[in-house]
Amino acid sequence: MRIGIVTQPLSRNYGGILQNYALQQTLIKLGHVPYTFDLGNYTWTDWAVLSIKTIIKKILGRKCDFPQTPTQNNANERPLRTFVQQKISLITPRLHKLSNEKIKEYNLEALIVGSDQVWRPMYNYNIEDLFLKFAQDCNVKRLAYAASFGTGQWEYSDVQTDNCKKMAQKFDAVSVREDSAVGLCKDHLNVEAVHVLDPTLLLTSDEYNRLLINFPPSASKVLFAYLLDVNEQKVEYVKDYAKFLGLELVIKSADARLEPNDSIEKWLVNFRDAAYVITDSFHGCAFSVIYNVDFSVIGNPHRGLDRMTSLLNSLDLTDRLVGDSALEVISQPQIEWNRINERLNALRGYSTMFLKQNL
Repeated sequence: MRIGIVTQPLSRNYGGILQNYALQQTLIKLGHVPYTFDLGNYTWTDWAVLSIKTIIKKILGRKCDFPQTPTQNNANERPLRTFVQQKISLITPRLHKLSNEKIKEYNLEALIVGSDQVWRPMYNYNIEDLFLKFAQDCNVKRLAYAASFGTGQWEYSDVQTDNCKKMAQKFDAVSVREDSAVGLCKDHLNVEAVHVLDPTLLLTSDEYNRLLINFPPSASKVLFAYLLDVNEQKVEYVKDYAKFLGLELVIKSADARLEPNDSIEKWLVNFRDAAYVITDSFHGCAFSVIYNVDFSVIGNPHRGLDRMTSLLNSLDLTDRLVGDSALEVISQPQIEWNRINERLNALRGYSTMFLKQNL
């Protein structure tokens, strides 16, 4: 089957790019031909509108960040776009807006929406198109795979709720990434959803290591700290933890305004070669699990805590979550990876079966 994947822009987000890569690879293994809609970043007009909305939110006392300009986005995404162009093999030309033209051009028989916070309106300028409004007149199968709201709170306006509910009810099957999202779909969209794994977790470490054949393992093990939101408290915490464990510390930020982006491969190497990981990132947590690296997760409510708690609950790893307000170095027992991998393999089977049964 020829399938179109609708996701967020493949630009500056390691996890966002790798979840798309993993979903595409999984669909290829299942015998399908998947094409990714390569949605570009917003225009200057979009940036202006988002900036005005951000100012209003700040006036109302909500915590939020100003959007980067299109120029900043283009400069910061270059190291990651190389991976997109070389490894995401079937992809449309760069699009500034979703339309049904590519559905016709590629003779697509199905569309899959997924996954990384695709259904969170604060991260998606045209949220209705992530419910396939642009394809409402096309005769295609419609699926959501591990679609994520990112949070357990309903963040849609009344107008967005009404519009997206109509689109969601046209889907043939819906799966979501967080367990709380099952309830959000039922209560606000009036659709039944099932809980599945994030696409990155469908692939094994061996499959990711095929991307790293030009990167020999490091001779020394380190504590790798991957932080989305850097502050002084977190930096002191990871420094103290590295000293406590007697490990060299490597800190990487997701914010390209603080430091240049690594390539996707170099980012993955950090997990492969780490002795311990500390992160406030969902995909930092996911790749710690994939590579069987003992880890701690710093809670990150601003970006959506449900993403973390849902994954940790499903793998019986809730003890790895630490609060972001009172960080304290505490010895953690080693994770029993044989037991965790058994649970992960069972969830992989269930999640893959969702795709098999609905395509």
